[in-house]
Amino acid sequence: MCGLAGATASGEQPRVHAALNALVHRGPDGEGCWSDPAGGVTLGVRRLITTDPGAAANQPLISPDGRFVLAFNGYIAGHRRRILSLREKGSVVESDSDAALVLAVLGNALRDGCDPAKPLADLSGQYAFALWDCALRQLWLGRDPIGIKPLYFSEYGSGNVAFASEVAALRCIIPAMPDRGVFPHYLAHLFVPAPATGFVDIRQLRPGELICWQNGKIDGRMIRPATCHRPDGEDAVADLRRAIRQSVADAMDADRNVGMLLSGGMDSGAIAAMACDVARERGQKPPPGFVMQFRDAGMDETPRARQLAKHLGTELHVVVAPDGPEEILAHLNDGLRAFGSPFGNPSVVLMQALGAAVSRHVPICLAGDGGDELFGGYPRYQAAAIFGAWQSVPGFIRRKMAGNIARLLPRGGARFVRGGQGDAQRAFQYWNDRCGLAELGARLVVPEDLSEGDLCDQMMAFDRRVTLPGNQLAMSDRCGMAYGLEYRVPLLGHDVMAIAGRVAARGHLREGAKSLLRAAIAQMMPDGYLRASKVGFNPPVADWLAKLGGLLWGREARIIEMLFADLPIRDRTRQDYWRRATRHGEQDMALGLWALIVWRIWQMHLATDRRAEIMRAKGSVDGSIKAVVQEVVQEKTVPKAAI
Repeated sequence: MCGLAGATASGEQPRVHAALNALVHRGPDGEGCWSDPAGGVTLGVRRLITTDPGAAANQPLISPDGRFVLAFNGYIAGHRRRILSLREKGSVVESDSDAALVLAVLGNALRDGCDPAKPLADLSGQYAFALWDCALRQLWLGRDPIGIKPLYFSEYGSGNVAFASEVAALRCIIPAMPDRGVFPHYLAHLFVPAPATGFVDIRQLRPGELICWQNGKIDGRMIRPATCHRPDGEDAVADLRRAIRQSVADAMDADRNVGMLLSGGMDSGAIAAMACDVARERGQKPPPGFVMQFRDAGMDETPRARQLAKHLGTELHVVVAPDGPEEILAHLNDGLRAFGSPFGNPSVVLMQALGAAVSRHVPICLAGDGGDELFGGYPRYQAAAIFGAWQSVPGFIRRKMAGNIARLLPRGGARFVRGGQGDAQRAFQYWNDRCGLAELGARLVVPEDLSEGDLCDQMMAFDRRVTLPGNQLAMSDRCGMAYGLEYRVPLLGHDVMAIAGRVAARGHLREGAKSLLRAAIAQMMPDGYLRASKVGFNPPVADWLAKLGGLLWGREARIIEMLFADLPIRDRTRQDYWRRATRHGEQDMALGLWALIVWRIWQMHLATDRRAEIMRAKGSVDGSIKAVVQEVVQEKTVPKAAI
């Protein structure tokens, strides 16, 4: 994987180099920069070598005819097979890297006057790229259709464009003003949905978005992978098993060592079983596994991970979850710095700790991201599936039953019952609001074309298109690449996704969640493994809140004042929120207050960034977490929120 940065304006080389310096963690193995001799565009790359360590693969790559220059971040499944096929057809591909394949594919399409979105739709993998066409003086920016790899850009000056893999790097090229108007969306999602970023002047490419800049104007289109026909049930199971195995085999095709996350769940278990099978077929040692251990036995899946590792005959590394307040705050601060935008999922703390530990062993790690969204793993899908039957009960009976039913359901069950009191649109909004804080102005961003159809299908499509790329995939990318660790996600291969999509949402929920995936991998799992309930990767947010609030702001009254400043909530209600979140451990309240803490810390980062620029001019700056906390406690850096 790599870090990208560039700009179309003349004289931007120093700023592009500054951006690349901000991306060293994404590409610790080398740097390359190219500027158009005719003036204007500069493309830069920080490289993490995963395939083809030879000099011919160093980026930016230039096509043999000199017309195209490519800066590429990502990997393409089966790239060696595709390169061989291109060479057999007469194309000149000068290295065996994924980037060389993409350069050849895009170059062939543009020389023939074709839309480059079409050949890109045939490439399965994860990527972001910038391609400069020297002949037409066009800059193409693209992102994979799933949204696994990020790319940010900004229009500035007299019709110019700058881009980078991360917000912080792009801010080295162009100034950016905070966009506090994203707060309602952030509070509903716990992240800022694309194309917004938290900055007025910066956009992120949406998953599958391809844009072309020329002479100050931008034209956009979407990369849309082809779908497949719908087979019978038995064929779907066999097809899925083969597709996952091939996707895992492709993800393991690297010139560096590969590991795998082993959480104890079905998704990572499927990847691990296939990976060990592929390794043995190739005469290799099974990849090492990594699991996070929690102090609370009710949250810890280490025993299940050990059971599976023993069954598969692979080594297992145990990473202890952060627990102390200083450690939690340090990982949170690092994670927010990696994002550059508000990101309120508390699992970022765990993923930062995991990325740091895994990167000490391997530079590439397989993960089970996408399994819940593809195969129906979340409880809210089952709630959506029974919504119609629940709605057939007369309203006065539903209201009378709701309280009693909610008390009988596990944690979070009350939310499902409350969401089912209205129509399908209310249920959709209610069940997808991560914190349930509509009274604070939380508002979902929902694609317009998801407003019709079966509620269960809508829920799964929303997660695949909005929540998965904005939440889990973004977190894996930032928290891995912060340490030069590349996560690969075989369940999001094109063929796997196509097969999963051929089954209606309700079909995945037969005989419990993930029925299709369960059937595909059952014969590879140890006895009883698939019957155990999944715990989930959920941090103890209420405990963390109590620890972090005191560390940041001291007294409870001060904490409440900081979190709810400028929000239209009475003092008594604010105190009730804090009490319920930290003392009663209500999950929705805890997540909501965590999101507010993150929002405030993000504002502090903006304030310290401004001071750092001033201090650099004076030759002195301390951006450490201890310095930030010290200044916050001394009330020197607390910004007035403008929510």
